[in-house]
Amino acid sequence: MIKSKLLLLFISLLGFNLLEAQLPVGRDTITVIEGGKVLKSAWAGGLNFCIVSQVDLDLDTKLDLVLFDKVDLFAYGVMRCFINKGGVGETKYVYDGEYSSKFPPVQQWVTFFDYDNDGKADLLTYVLGGIKLYRNTSTVGNLSFQLIKPAIKSAVTPTSTPAQIYSSPVSIPGFSDIDNDGDMDVLTFSSSGFSLEYHKNMSMETYGHDDSLRYELEEYTWGDFSETSCIVSLNQFVKQDPIGESPLKVMHSGSCLMCMDRDGDGDKDLILGDISCSTLHYLENGGTTLNAHISDTTKLFPNYPNKASTQVINMNSFPCTYNLDIDNDGDKDLVASPNTSNSENSNSVWYYENTSTTPTVNFQFVKNNFLQDDMIEVGEGAYPCLIDVDTDGLLDLIIGNHGYYVGTTNRTKMAYYRNTGTLSQPSYSLITRDFANLGTLPNTSTLTGLVPAVGDIDADGDKDLIVCDYYGKVHWLENTAGIGNPCNFSIFKNNYFGISTTFPAAYPQVIDVDRDGVLDLIIGLRNGKVAYYRNTGTTTAATFVLVTNSFGNIDVTGDPGLYSSDGSAAPFMYDESGSYKLLVGSISGRIFMYDNIDGNLSGNFNRIDTNVNKINDGPKSALQYIDINGDSKRDLILGNYAGDYLFILQKLKLVLRR
Repeated sequence: MIKSKLLLLFISLLGFNLLEAQLPVGRDTITVIEGGKVLKSAWAGGLNFCIVSQVDLDLDTKLDLVLFDKVDLFAYGVMRCFINKGGVGETKYVYDGEYSSKFPPVQQWVTFFDYDNDGKADLLTYVLGGIKLYRNTSTVGNLSFQLIKPAIKSAVTPTSTPAQIYSSPVSIPGFSDIDNDGDMDVLTFSSSGFSLEYHKNMSMETYGHDDSLRYELEEYTWGDFSETSCIVSLNQFVKQDPIGESPLKVMHSGSCLMCMDRDGDGDKDLILGDISCSTLHYLENGGTTLNAHISDTTKLFPNYPNKASTQVINMNSFPCTYNLDIDNDGDKDLVASPNTSNSENSNSVWYYENTSTTPTVNFQFVKNNFLQDDMIEVGEGAYPCLIDVDTDGLLDLIIGNHGYYVGTTNRTKMAYYRNTGTLSQPSYSLITRDFANLGTLPNTSTLTGLVPAVGDIDADGDKDLIVCDYYGKVHWLENTAGIGNPCNFSIFKNNYFGISTTFPAAYPQVIDVDRDGVLDLIIGLRNGKVAYYRNTGTTTAATFVLVTNSFGNIDVTGDPGLYSSDGSAAPFMYDESGSYKLLVGSISGRIFMYDNIDGNLSGNFNRIDTNVNKINDGPKSALQYIDINGDSKRDLILGNYAGDYLFILQKLKLVLRR
């Protein structure tokens, strides 16, 4: 870590009461190499299902990238911010996690539009059944937003009482200046229809300025089309519905809308994604700014009107698009990503460059892993385990996951990053994405959500791996190498100990809980609790017996409004000055901490903190807290469900918020 940054963090600590102080650490700059390439944003935190926007975060006049990652279709996703370091015609972005906490609380979806034309993109997000708006009030060095509209409303007629503009939680409305008069209009599907409502902003007409947000329902069927079941029907002339009972109306589950002027003729064309579809609809506007009329449509976009010039946007579920100037050349490119789970994850941000030299766009496919190719990315879920695989004295990194999306399903593997640095300066290089060839085992389909933990189970002097899975089974990956030899995980013992946990998935740790000289098991459960299995066997022949499914009365369940009854407890117990303490990752991404463990194995542990130092890098956090650089201080490495890591290198004393 840069010393000046460390000093600033230490100075800021002095301004806090110790009961609310934060851990003075930051994201480390440990080098990670894949395929001979040094990753620019190695520890960015992963990407799965993203809504992509441009915002000038640092007010340097260059537009940065903000990605709202829905991660696993949780209501509360996570913001990933990438600072634009590129020059004209250059695509270069570097992750900066400091901005993520500066945004207001958002749910379901979030996008940006400069509604008041002050040069700063404002934030629009979901509110129950509608849209709310935060104005960007940032100054240099201070990203901030102010709530302006708790719910944007629109009137059916100039004299009627305005009602909330509808948005479903899984839709993304279209925000654009449809009539080119300088203010922000809104396109959205109604709550019970499959035609598109056009809510016209009357700010310019009424007041002569663009920021009043006064809306009227201009059209019930903008563009004269309808969409349902991945089929677009043209020439649907339903211009009004005064009693709201049109026989054409059916429930519309969710769509994403992106307005753009593809051919430079002044009117807005439309790209439409639907939750039930794997392809997009491009809709060509053959009308005018005042009277939109969709005259043609294709599922082969961006191939239009040419039908075979580049890679068609085709994802397993609900692809959505975003029109952004990625390469700083002054024209807008195209980015696509799924807006739901059960779709592409490790290759889920597709980038198309606009190569046109005319007002008519020409999107050409560049890559399907934009930004992801510069970070550790292991699909969905990232569960870290540190072990010296090659016995060179340096801790290597094994990463379990829920899976890489391949074909029509997630395929679970474990990645191996070898520590190719030194004891004081670690560096990680990807060796394989299928460590121990678990992805090729005959029972691979049942090995979902693999979470590794290290321990010498048979006391033969080499470290084995205990691997739990999504279904609560506990497997033994035996190391047959012998003392001092590089690990040889050649024997996979499926559910060897006969354990089947309640409330799977399972997050294991191997540790001598009762300090009797044999290794026990603690296993985090989906319900937010931790199970304790005592080893009643010997050092060479383990027998794990369930003691309790509520070890220490630990409970890390999240907000039921966001995460139902899930907790996804991921424990890590460690010895500090002769006493055990316990960190527990959770479904919310927060880290909990407990002590009062020794001598109280059947009682309630003392919960020290429910959000250790306010570190939160995404849902389903899983962690290791081990010294990896030989300075006798523990370091923190976190996985999350976006399939990536946040590495935090401890430099000063751990100070906890109570």
